[in-house]
Amino acid sequence: MSGCEGGSCSTCSTCGSDDPDRLPPGMLAAYNLNQSTADGILVWVETVQGPDGPEVAAVSAELLGAARKLSDGRVFAVVFGGLEVKPLYPQLFGYGVDTLYHVRGKGMETYRPEPYADCMASLVRRIEPATILMGATSRGRELAPRLAAVLGTGLTADCTGLTADRRRMVMTRPAFGGNLTADIECSKFPQMATVRQGTFPRPPVEEGVGTAIYWQYEPDCESGILSDEKVAESSEDIRDARILISLGDGIRDRSLIDVAESVASKVGGMVSCSRSLVERGWMPRSRQVGMSGRNVAPELYIAFGISGAVQHRTGMSGAKRVIAVNSDPDAPIHGFADLSLIADAGDVLREMDRALSKKG
Repeated sequence: MSGCEGGSCSTCSTCGSDDPDRLPPGMLAAYNLNQSTADGILVWVETVQGPDGPEVAAVSAELLGAARKLSDGRVFAVVFGGLEVKPLYPQLFGYGVDTLYHVRGKGMETYRPEPYADCMASLVRRIEPATILMGATSRGRELAPRLAAVLGTGLTADCTGLTADRRRMVMTRPAFGGNLTADIECSKFPQMATVRQGTFPRPPVEEGVGTAIYWQYEPDCESGILSDEKVAESSEDIRDARILISLGDGIRDRSLIDVAESVASKVGGMVSCSRSLVERGWMPRSRQVGMSGRNVAPELYIAFGISGAVQHRTGMSGAKRVIAVNSDPDAPIHGFADLSLIADAGDVLREMDRALSKKG
């Protein structure tokens, strides 16, 4: 054989090299031997206590459903807890999990950020996922930066959107105090993000099958929980509402909040608001929709006195139908609402309450 070119041969005595360990010509150009092999998505499954035992947190279910659509690779999940977590297996597999790691061990059944981060780091080194996702909950916001620091990778926090180009993830989050949105890419693997609840729809609850692996882990740290007391919270969450009566800066009479509550109770909905009403102290932050509030996806969103600026629109983008009531014909919300009323928001709200009262 003579005159070989292109570097496609595997062994050749005519290439002019006496070094048996030398790669054939062209191989280094054809293959990037330093490229990461990371693939797939790992989701931390946060659990909450329900009336019948542990339940999958809503944001974790949303992320599992999204992971199945965002990645062509495998979907991994990690859940912490004892035997009481095992009944969740079929549900997690139904959400699209291929391999579930159930972490057990003394001191790992109660949430503690440091040992959880160390344990997850050991899992990441075994799995080598391209992306790690967590809910932007109080625990997720505490755990994610610790894990990122252990792994030496970047973290995009409080995301309101995710898109994928093969293994590469584009993470969208509010920037400059919520006045802009930024699209961010991580320069190395694994890519990490915490994501707000409501960013993705919750997948239907179905039973599935997959691979479950017990991961025994004993933390080295000696810290422990001295006391654990649950803070009382309202059972109502605007992210769960099918209908939202939302109030904005155009609402200048505080008594209209009571009118809105009356309307919401008659139609089986809840009252939400824009940032301006929270800043006035008229409504709690838990009712705020927008970049600095919550993402919602109701069947019907009725906006009273809301201009429709990008900060608010980001939070309500999941709504199926939008009705806008605003006296300003140039308000941006009229450009994307399914139905617009150029009218005083207070007048329409009061008339709705009267009409619904007569109907009842």
